[in-house]
Amino acid sequence: MKYLDTCLAVQGMVQLKKLMVRDCISMTEIVATEGDEATCDIIFSRLKSLELVNLPRLKSFCSGNHTFGFPCLEELIVSGCPELEIFCKGVLTNPPLLQKVEYGNDNGHWYSDLNNTIQQMYSIKAGFQAIGYLVLSEFSKSIEIWKENIHGSLDFKKLKVLEVYRCNSMTYIFSVSMALDLAQLEDIKVKQCPIMEQIIKKGAEETEMATLLLPMLKKIRLESCSRLTSFCMGSITLQCPSLYEIAVDDCPKMYALASKREQEDIEVVGREKIPFFNHKVLCANLQYLELSSTNIKILWPDKPDRATSSNVLNLQILIVKGCHNLEYLFPSLLVKKFERLHQLSLLDCKNMEEIIFTDGLAAGEGIPQIYLFTKLQRLELVRLPKLRTFCHQENSETDTLFNQKVVAFPSLNDLRIVGMGKCRKIWHDKLTMGSFHELTFLVVEHCDKLSNVLPFDMVERLEKLETLQILE
Repeated sequence: MKYLDTCLAVQGMVQLKKLMVRDCISMTEIVATEGDEATCDIIFSRLKSLELVNLPRLKSFCSGNHTFGFPCLEELIVSGCPELEIFCKGVLTNPPLLQKVEYGNDNGHWYSDLNNTIQQMYSIKAGFQAIGYLVLSEFSKSIEIWKENIHGSLDFKKLKVLEVYRCNSMTYIFSVSMALDLAQLEDIKVKQCPIMEQIIKKGAEETEMATLLLPMLKKIRLESCSRLTSFCMGSITLQCPSLYEIAVDDCPKMYALASKREQEDIEVVGREKIPFFNHKVLCANLQYLELSSTNIKILWPDKPDRATSSNVLNLQILIVKGCHNLEYLFPSLLVKKFERLHQLSLLDCKNMEEIIFTDGLAAGEGIPQIYLFTKLQRLELVRLPKLRTFCHQENSETDTLFNQKVVAFPSLNDLRIVGMGKCRKIWHDKLTMGSFHELTFLVVEHCDKLSNVLPFDMVERLEKLETLQILE
């Protein structure tokens, strides 16, 4: 919603006494002018109270050249409107009963008239004080104020949601010292910022800081940032106890959540296998992870420590798409920690050869024998041209997708296998007992080397199967 109503419509609101507009993130004005609509006089004859709260894109009450009157207005509250430069651009009859514009817990502001008051509040950055929802873009006034404050003085202690999009001049958003004020930040979304390299960057003057705590952060969403390499850069531990969602899409240089590397070290990164998660990232409540078109080579260390292991205990949904540097997904020593995973989707990873990497470990030395994914309900393996097997072990069939006594899916009900060019066989002749019994939906498409889809000994297991779809 970009506006509340049109000029013609609000003229009929003759009985309106209180107007409250809150938390409308797309609203740019309250009263809009349609097309070639003629200028008119708009009198809110009974309006006594007006509240404009958390409207991050609001620029004015009305951008048209209309005449406005508020003869009964006694209370005006403006909060969290950093783009509000002027009340209205047309003729404004000064409200005779209004003595101040209230902002937060202060004593109010008044500078001769309403338009001048709003302009003065904008000039002293009042809209940024105690702001809850902030949108930064190259086309907003807020970005200029943000850049002035990059080392500075604005108070973001109540900021809950930050959106940054199409900022063509920012290489990072927060210094660590700025990020220390983000105790209430819950959601951060960064999109189409072509020179952004990190979201949080530790400066040379911040060497004494060892841990950055973002206690309320729940969602991180990063999209189409062509130079972004990591979320946090510097030798600092990032602690996010409430974080439950991470989504990264079309960030082709991103390889880690936290890294010590500068952008100029990217060639070194290209030669090393640096984990996306490491001991410098603590997010034990993570439930949703989606990674698409990134530079990730491995997701977790092959020998994970306790901190890394705790990050996956609550993971429920894992989606990986278009990550062509990944050769495998899970290190064998970490698999047993995915106790709550119920959806695994792997799509368009052209170099993935196996899902579980055993590093030559013999059966029983690092891999539980059965029920590796006890709660997994949905499994998608789509266009993985090099994948032959879910997990390779010595003396196992390398061309069989599901090996004997290595993987088991007692809760799986939805299985989709598409574009597996090297897979010659889906099921082992002697599968683990209890595996695939709950399967109700099975799709097999474009697997050219498969000799058959359902061998006779699988039929008994699939008594709950409702949908079977097989396409070339």
